Amino acid sequence: MKKMLLLILLALLMFVSCQNGTGKIENETKSTESVESTQVEEGLPFVADDLPDDLDLKGKEVKIFIGDYNNAYIDDMYSPELTGNRLSDAVYYVVKNVEDRLNVKLKYDYTTYTWDQMTAFQNKIISGILAGDNSFDIFFDVMNYSSNMIENKYFINLAETKYINLDKPWYNHTVLENMPDDNIYFLSGQFSLVNIKSAFAVYFNDNLYKSLGKNEDLYAVVDSGKWTLDKLEEVIKDVYSDLNGNGEPDSGDRFGLTFGDENKYLGFIKSLGMDIFVKKGGGYEFAWDNERALEVIAKLCPLINSNINVLSVKKHGGNNNTDFAVSSGGGNFTNKSFIEGNSLFTLSLVADAATIVPSIDFNHGLLPYPKLNEAQENYSIMLQRNCFVLMPTTVTDPDSASAVLEAISSESYRSLVPEYCEITLKTRYSYDDDVSRMFDLIINSIVYDPGEIYANLLGTPSMIIKEALRDNNPNWASKMVSIKNGLINKMDSVTELTY
Repeated sequence: MKKMLLLILLALLMFVSCQNGTGKIENETKSTESVESTQVEEGLPFVADDLPDDLDLKGKEVKIFIGDYNNAYIDDMYSPELTGNRLSDAVYYVVKNVEDRLNVKLKYDYTTYTWDQMTAFQNKIISGILAGDNSFDIFFDVMNYSSNMIENKYFINLAETKYINLDKPWYNHTVLENMPDDNIYFLSGQFSLVNIKSAFAVYFNDNLYKSLGKNEDLYAVVDSGKWTLDKLEEVIKDVYSDLNGNGEPDSGDRFGLTFGDENKYLGFIKSLGMDIFVKKGGGYEFAWDNERALEVIAKLCPLINSNINVLSVKKHGGNNNTDFAVSSGGGNFTNKSFIEGNSLFTLSLVADAATIVPSIDFNHGLLPYPKLNEAQENYSIMLQRNCFVLMPTTVTDPDSASAVLEAISSESYRSLVPEYCEITLKTRYSYDDDVSRMFDLIINSIVYDPGEIYANLLGTPSMIIKEALRDNNPNWASKMVSIKNGLINKMDSVTELTY
């Protein structure tokens, strides 16, 4: 019953000095004028935090450090001054409002690093904590450092901090539910736009949809729970057209379904209920070898690689082919055919709206990734990339740090996230607007699989399904035989963490 009430509430709510550089930034604005916080329409039921109205940190400095992976994090979490850019200014006001509200000075620091530099960066973080380095109180990064918790205690239990309320909607609850015990050493949530922007989403060309004689209301299909993989295949049937007349399917033709890049295959893992691991009591049960997983692979391989209405990534050059892909920043891509009006659906990220929407001359729509079947109760959305928050054991004042994190999270949830929706999707944030409503559905359906939460410990198992779909290898059962025991042994270590 408690879980059902939570779901109803959520449905209503919304290391190295690397070659890319290390930067230190401070909030230089000293204005005492009232802060013009971005506000959404009055009457929307946004939850308030429980911080005391008279909480005063007396000008204390709280140090925040950001692992700016692929240069995709810092700009959405800190802006040192007003620039006239709506999103940048909304980020600025999150920080400024927290400083004014708590009478606190937030000092930001960051390091930009790439995938190849990740290990060195993480080693520097851990070695610094072991050495007693107290240069930061709150730490944001793409990884959650779970593998570093096996032998030593590096991070404090956030569940025991004074001001963090884990029941609030700005924290992702499936992360909490999939922890091995009640100790919470990292969180995911709306304190970072990365955890919104990286959500997998489906865009559709409404003009093309109607011109093809299709009149079924896709939003009604979603609302009725009938937006399934089979329904997607039904809608894209007979959409393909050899527009360039060369007698073969290529990026110059019209398709029913396209992909931004191969990473967009990953969104099917949770949307189709293909769990990697499932939390069972105090442990985790391997689920990638069950009948549902076999069914998912058996459906997806021919859809991606053999359906004439689908433009696959590998077959047409992928990211390296500028006829196929358009960079959307941060190492991500969206599909060029869709932008040019020659694709009915494209699988992409919420963040790709910033590239798609200004570039198109047709009406667009937004939908969640489909379910496997109508029996599946909920739509489930994965993130392609995460932002976790941790506090090192060297934090000088955990009470103040927890108040700051709670204030940043609640301010971002109530002001920055709705403003981001309006800016990127070009739609007024309202429950009466279908695109905004689907945006709400998507971000409130974000779930985590234990296999993804502990991906750095397990060796990023999601890459296995991406490779199977890319290479059109439907023999999933034999693949599971070869990797199952190794993944289970690694996952067993999670329940043996000695904090």
